[in-house]
Amino acid sequence: MMKRSVLISLTCLLAACGGGESAQDSAAKQSQIEPVNLVVNKPVPDNHNAQAYAIALIGNSHAAGLVPYLQDTIEHYVPEKPVSVEALGFGFTDDLYNNAGVHGKLREGGWTHLIIQGQKYSQSGTVLYSTEATQQWIALAKDLGITPILFPEHPQRGRTQEAEYIMGIHQGIASKQASCIAPIGLAWDAAIQHMPNVPFHTADGNHGAPTGLLLSSLIFSEIITAERVDTGPISIIPNTILGIEQQGALSQIASQVLVEQPACD
Repeated sequence: MMKRSVLISLTCLLAACGGGESAQDSAAKQSQIEPVNLVVNKPVPDNHNAQAYAIALIGNSHAAGLVPYLQDTIEHYVPEKPVSVEALGFGFTDDLYNNAGVHGKLREGGWTHLIIQGQKYSQSGTVLYSTEATQQWIALAKDLGITPILFPEHPQRGRTQEAEYIMGIHQGIASKQASCIAPIGLAWDAAIQHMPNVPFHTADGNHGAPTGLLLSSLIFSEIITAERVDTGPISIIPNTILGIEQQGALSQIASQVLVEQPACD
C-alpha cells in the first residue's frame, strides 16, 4: 500500500465556518468571482485513466466525513496509482461558489475529479432552491478538465422517499449542465433493505456511520476508476468494523446499483 496523502482543509465539521475572516475580507473575495457561462454545456471529461487520482470535494459534513474512507477504498482497488483526496471547502454550493479561496484551490490543484455535495433542498418538498451555483461548479470543473461528480446525499434514517427525491433534484441539474451523478441514496436504500441489522447512520439519524461511509466510497471508487468493486478477492478495508463477507455484500450492491443507474451516461 503506497503512502496516503489525505488533506482535509476544514476547521469545522458540524457547522459552516468563516475561517477567521473579517466581513471586509469575505466581501473582497466574493467580488473577485466571475460566473461561468452556463449557456455552454461542455461534455464531461473522462479522467478514469489518469496516472494518479487527485480528488477534490466540496460540501458539508457529509462530504468531509467521506475523505479518509474514499482514500482507503480507491487505494484498495487501484494500489498501483497515487491517490490524494482533499475537502476544499465547507458549506452549501451557493455559499462556496462565492469563496475565492476555494476557487483558487480548485484552479491550482491539478485535480482529476471534483465531487460536488451541498445543494440545498427542502426536506418537506415545499421549497424549491436555485440550482444555479451547483451548475456553475459543474461548468467550472469541465472548463478546467476536471470530471465533475454530483453527490446526492444519502437519505436520513427512516425517510424512505428521500433518496429518490434528492436524486431527482440532481438529475434535473445534470439535464441542464452535464455531469456524472453518484447514485448514493439509491445504494443506501438497497443496502439497508438487504442488511437491516447493520447501522448505516450515526445516532443522529443523519450522518453516515462507518458502514454507510464505506458504501458511499465504493460507489465513488467505481465511478472514478471505472474498476468494478465487486470483482476479485475482498479483503479488509481500513476504518470499518465490517467483516469480509459484509464488505463483499456492500461491494456487490454498489456495482449493481451502478449497472442499474450509470453515473456518467
